[in-house]
Amino acid sequence: MKLYSELAEYYFDIEKNARKFEMETQFIDRLFRKHRVRNILDLGCGTGEHVTHFQSLGYKSRGIDSSIKMIEVAKKRYSHCKFEVGAMQSYKSQEKWDAIISLFGSFNYLLSNEEVEAALKNLELNLKPAGIAVLEVWNAEPLRKIKRKAIGPVAQIKAKNTTIQRNRGFRLVRADQSTVVEVNYIYNLNAKEIKDKHLMRAYFLVEFQRMLAKHRMEILQVYSNYNEVKFKSNASRMILVLKKKSN
Repeated sequence: MKLYSELAEYYFDIEKNARKFEMETQFIDRLFRKHRVRNILDLGCGTGEHVTHFQSLGYKSRGIDSSIKMIEVAKKRYSHCKFEVGAMQSYKSQEKWDAIISLFGSFNYLLSNEEVEAALKNLELNLKPAGIAVLEVWNAEPLRKIKRKAIGPVAQIKAKNTTIQRNRGFRLVRADQSTVVEVNYIYNLNAKEIKDKHLMRAYFLVEFQRMLAKHRMEILQVYSNYNEVKFKSNASRMILVLKKKSN
């Protein structure tokens, strides 16, 4: 996927217009202070912006990402922070964490039940007892209704001396026991065109609840956004606040 390799140095600039970074980090900070979190593991950390932000607030933070290029960029930009290359379905930390976050659809790249089960098992393994996790995943219901969206412009940004036009479309490619979407992008960087394709899985809440039931994890809350609006079935995403059971 070229967004995480060829375009890695532009990744945060490309995505930040679609994010409400301050809102989501404030939400997580409030939650973690409530639960007395002191250290945070970020699974799918990208180029490290959340890791360095939470470290600046006094948390011990570490970032993990499966993209070698993204980790290279993160280490270069934030040399005071710790980053490692690793996949959430196989990464086993040598230390246990008060909290784990996986934001902005990182979990959606796990397409098979086996990958999801492995990631949830490691989530449980890497958390301390009563540890907290925040997972942001796509909600399947609206995608199954819409099914397809033609590719078209969604954003234009300027990074350094490069103007980037982002075009996006998607189509539903699987709608049986799981929901898989093919997301297609065209990036225009000045005069250069880059095409990119991502396969991503979305979930129904009941589907995620069924998977979590196999692990020592419980759902504390489910939100539609970082304004703490309770989850609604037509929301584009789910923000799940999880807690590892103590026994």
